[in-house]
Amino acid sequence: LKLALGRDVKGPALLRSLALPRGHARGATQMGPASKRVREQAEEAEVRKRAALPQQLEPGSVVLYWDGWRGIVHDAFEALDSYWLADEESGEVIRDESGEIIAFKSAELQVVAPPPKLQGETPCAPAVGVFVLGTSSQMMRVLEHFGPPDPTKRTEPQELLAIPCHLCDPGSLLRTARDGVNPATLKLAQDQRPDLHVALRAYHLRHAVEQCSALLRLEDYFCLAGVTVPYSEEEIQAGVDKDEKKWRRSVANQLDVCVTAYGQKGEETTLFEAAQQSLGKSCGMCLSEVLWQEAAQSCIRKSLGVPELPLHFADSMNAKIYVLVLPEDASITEEGGILAFHEAFGSDYANLGLEADAEGDGADDTGKVGASATGPPATGAPEDRSEGHQDKTVSQWEAEQDKFADQPKLPPGWIRITSRNTGKTYFYNKETQESSFEFPLPEGWVKQVSKSTGKTYYFHARRKFSTFVRPTE
Repeated sequence: LKLALGRDVKGPALLRSLALPRGHARGATQMGPASKRVREQAEEAEVRKRAALPQQLEPGSVVLYWDGWRGIVHDAFEALDSYWLADEESGEVIRDESGEIIAFKSAELQVVAPPPKLQGETPCAPAVGVFVLGTSSQMMRVLEHFGPPDPTKRTEPQELLAIPCHLCDPGSLLRTARDGVNPATLKLAQDQRPDLHVALRAYHLRHAVEQCSALLRLEDYFCLAGVTVPYSEEEIQAGVDKDEKKWRRSVANQLDVCVTAYGQKGEETTLFEAAQQSLGKSCGMCLSEVLWQEAAQSCIRKSLGVPELPLHFADSMNAKIYVLVLPEDASITEEGGILAFHEAFGSDYANLGLEADAEGDGADDTGKVGASATGPPATGAPEDRSEGHQDKTVSQWEAEQDKFADQPKLPPGWIRITSRNTGKTYFYNKETQESSFEFPLPEGWVKQVSKSTGKTYYFHARRKFSTFVRPTE
């Protein structure tokens, strides 16, 4: 069979669909006129109950049409309530026997993956999330580090997508995301819930983009999106209580494309800490203390021409989402299985961020967009590029360390640098590019937070010794 396009029709579903008059179900031509009218009336009543709303039919949406065929919205003309569909398997636009494109009405369609029902309290919804924006080279490092999706079991996220920011228009976002999802992820999602029609849903990411519309102007940047699959029946039953089981069964029941990572707030953690942990646990990446500072993030946004891009927002589940923009000159290291992003030595945003971090040190998290994620903190040395002390290179500062001879000896690799803006001395690691106003911990010491009191203390595992005073040797 050939279409008017001159192309072969592929897939039995499309062949069988095209053999039917528009709006008729399979086998309808075998029925008498009276029986046919009864059936059509019953079908019309059922369709009206489950009919799609026009605003749900965005390009890329998977829908059911006619007698249960699955199609994808190819073009949407919402003002006319007219929609062109493509067969899900072949991608061919649905046409009639004469080769004309069939225009469907919203009342004739059912959305396979409607928006999640988020009514009232949702105690199992994530409390916090992170939305990361970065350059193509940075996103490639993250994707390579994360690896391909597991086709056999559910993980969270199942895979990561790097979507060009200028292609994140809410009207076409679902179609764009659909092109990037691994077929193995879609198959696993459908296998997880054989009782449902499962399809890709961009509801959460679209909400994020609508809140961060300025990102559409970042032509050289990508947003990092996480893709999650539904829970299996076994995983649903493993929920700790009825609320969690309901969440897994009725809300997280589709293939969702979301922000980069989500997290839950523990009894002894802040939203800020939950955000940092979620990025490390979910994606295996962390950002330096400086890059989480509002001052640094605001400076980065201004330099990219998007000063109005929010530092955080409340998403569709009322989670607090931190928006983190990676600077183009950020350096990347891998430490203990964690991909760590550091600010560039000598950058303006680094100087602002570090000094904001110093002002807030020992206080609360005010002024921070977040904090370094799971894994070793790594922050690059900030230097103001204006005239004065900060024009010096690392080598020049290294040659001037004698003027700090009366100070405690630093661990190997560390030097002291004086801030031009405040006159304060901070510490810089030449190898890791970590910088801090706190004296660097000698080998063997780690910084901990008491779960009972919330106070900071220092612990030496080999010596089995702890102290509330920051050690210098």
